[in-house]
Amino acid sequence: MVLSLVITNLMGQEYTGPFSHSLMSGDVYDLIVGESSGDRAYYHILDIAPYERDRSSADYKGLFMESVYVVDKLKSYGFADARTEIVGKTSTWDGVSAELWEVAPNTAKLADYRDLAAILGQGSKSAHVTAELAWIGRGTQAEIDAADLKGKIAVTEASGSRVHDAAVKAGAVGIITYYSPRPLVDPIQIPNSGIRGGANATFCINLTPRDGYALRDRLLKGEKITVKADIETAVEETNIEVPTCLIKGSDANAEEVILCAHLFEGYVKLGANDNISGSAALIEVARTLNHLIGTGQIERPKRSIRFIWIPEFQGSIPWAQQNKEILSRTLCNINLDMVGLWLSKSQSFYCLHRTTMGNPHYLNDVAESFYHYMGATNKAFVATGVGRPEALKPVYSVIGSRDPFYYSINAHYGASDHEVFSDWGVQAPGVIMITWPDNYYHTSGDRAEICDPTQLHRAIVLAAASAYTIAGADEQGAVKIASEVAANSAKRMSIKMKQDLAALNNASAAEFASLYKDARWHQDAMLNNEVATLATVLELAPASAMLKEFVAAMQENVKAAWTSIGNSIDAAMKARAAALGVAPIKGITLTAAEKAASKVYPKSTAKVLETGYGVLRTIPRELQAKYGFDQRGAVKNSAEIAKLTTTGTNSLLDIHKMLAVQFPEYDDLATVTKYVEMLKEAGLVEY
Repeated sequence: MVLSLVITNLMGQEYTGPFSHSLMSGDVYDLIVGESSGDRAYYHILDIAPYERDRSSADYKGLFMESVYVVDKLKSYGFADARTEIVGKTSTWDGVSAELWEVAPNTAKLADYRDLAAILGQGSKSAHVTAELAWIGRGTQAEIDAADLKGKIAVTEASGSRVHDAAVKAGAVGIITYYSPRPLVDPIQIPNSGIRGGANATFCINLTPRDGYALRDRLLKGEKITVKADIETAVEETNIEVPTCLIKGSDANAEEVILCAHLFEGYVKLGANDNISGSAALIEVARTLNHLIGTGQIERPKRSIRFIWIPEFQGSIPWAQQNKEILSRTLCNINLDMVGLWLSKSQSFYCLHRTTMGNPHYLNDVAESFYHYMGATNKAFVATGVGRPEALKPVYSVIGSRDPFYYSINAHYGASDHEVFSDWGVQAPGVIMITWPDNYYHTSGDRAEICDPTQLHRAIVLAAASAYTIAGADEQGAVKIASEVAANSAKRMSIKMKQDLAALNNASAAEFASLYKDARWHQDAMLNNEVATLATVLELAPASAMLKEFVAAMQENVKAAWTSIGNSIDAAMKARAAALGVAPIKGITLTAAEKAASKVYPKSTAKVLETGYGVLRTIPRELQAKYGFDQRGAVKNSAEIAKLTTTGTNSLLDIHKMLAVQFPEYDDLATVTKYVEMLKEAGLVEY
C-alpha cells in the first residue's frame, strides 16, 4: 500500500545558512560520527550477500546464516542478551537447480541457475522438458492466440507473472522471458520475480535482456529452435526468525524506542541494498551506541533502545502480535529499508518518509532535523560573507564517496515494516529511511557494488542520533523537540498556503468558491495535525508543568499562524473575486451534514489495542456487507480514517478535512460518516 501526503512532500534539501543547528550537543554528535563506520557496515553486506546465492536445503532446517551472523556480531559487540526469537513457522518455494540448453539447431547452454539464481522464476515447478520455442511478443491475448503453443515453450518480452497463465492455458509447457524493468540502465538485470503457484504452474526462465534480444531476433527470423529444460524445485518448511538485542535505559520502567530492518524479504531474494544494507547499518547503529554508552563516553539514555531484524511483514506482524506489552510502552519506530545506495551514481536521494496525520508524532521532526543538519554540514557552502570549500562536519568513509548529502523529506510511504508499528492496533508511530529511486530495486543487479560506504555511514549516524535523542530526552530535551516541531509547523502550514494561493489565484469563476473552501479547510486540517503533534511531546516528561505550559504556548503560536494564513487566503480570495468580476465569499456556510459531522467526535475503544495489529481485518464480513464496505475500493482511506479516531480530538468533519489535505483521492464526508458508524457497531469506536 502506498499513501501520499501531498502537504509534506518537501522534495530536495532545505534552505540553510552556512551553519545549522542540531538537537544534540556537538560533542555527542561528533562521538557518534567518529565511532560509527560505514565501511564496517559495507563489510557486513559483503559477508551476508556477496551475490544472490542459492540457499541450500540445510539452511532452512536450523537458524538461517543471516540470523546467526547478526547474533554472533552482536555478542562480539557486548550484547549478552542478543538472541534469535522464533515467532512462527512458514513454508516457502525454493529453487534447487535449473538448466536450459539449446539442442537444435545448435548445442549451447542458455541459462543455469547456479550462475545466477534469479534465472529461475519463483513459483516454478520441477520439469524435464524438450520442446520447441514459440515467440509471443508482448504476450497479449491476440499474440498468444495467434501462436501455436501446444507442447511448446513460449518466449516473451513481458513479465512472466503476467503471461504465464494465459500461455499455459493455450498449451504452453513453460515460458522464457527477458523482461526487465530497466533494460536501458542495465542490460544484464533480471527482476526478482516469478509466476503464481497452483495446479497449473509450469516454469519460468528469466534471461537477461542482452541474451533475450539475441533469442528474440533468431525467432523473428523464422528460425526453429528446440531447447531442453531441466528444473528442480522444492517447498521448504522453516521458522520465522527475528534476531534482537536491547540497550537498556537507566529507568527500567521507562518507554522504548524500536529500530528495525528487514533481514529477509522472502528467503530466495538476497539483495545487497534491499535490505542487507539496512540490516548491516542497524548492526552498526547498535554497536556504536552500545560502545559509547558502555564506555561512559555518552550518558545512558533514560529509555531503552530495542533493535530487531525481521522478515519483512512476515516477521514484523507476528512479532507485533506477540509483543503487545513491549509495544504498549514503545514511543516510536525507525525503519531502515534500503539505506546504502550510492546516491550520485543512481541520481537518488536518502528519503525520510513521515507519518500520516493519523499518527502525529515528534519523531518526524527529530529525524528531519538531523537530515537537515547532515545536509548543511556535508556540502561546500558559499553565502554572503562566508565561503568554505569543504564540509563543516563531514561524515565520510574510508573507501566511499565524498559526495554531498543528497536527501529528501517526503510524504508517508507505507510498504515496509514501519507500517506494522503505525497500525491502528499498535500505535507506535514509525518512519522509514530509504534510498530512492533505486535502479537496481528487486533485481539481480542489487549487489554490494551499488552501495556506498559513505552513504551507509550517514544512514547510521542519522538513525543513531534520532533514536538516542528521543531515548534520552529529559524535560529540557522535550522543550528542544517541541521547539523544533513548532518551527516546522509554521513552515508546513506556509507551504500548503503557497500551494492553495497559487490555485486560488488561477481559479476560474466556476471553481473559485470550491478552491477557497479547500484552502481554508486545508489549513483547518493542518492546524489540527500540528497541535496534535506538539501534544505528543508531552509523553517525554508527562509530570512537567513547565513542559505543559511551553507546549501550550507553542500550540497558541500555531493557532496564531493559522489565523494569519487565513487572513492571507481571504485577501487572495478578494483579489481574485475582483479580477473575475464576482462577489467575494463571505465565509464558509456548512451544509446540514457538515454541521452534524462537526459535532461528532469518534474515539477508539480499548478493543483496538487489545486486538492489536490488523484490527480492521477482524471486522466481520457481514458487518462490512451491511455498510457496503465489503467490496474493494468501497472506501479509499480506511486505515487513515480509523487512525484519526485514536485520540477523540477529531470530529467527523475534521477527519474528512484531514483526508482531503493528505490524499489525491479521498473519501467524501458521507463515506467517512458511514465507515465510522461501522467501526462503532464493531465496538472499535465510541462517540
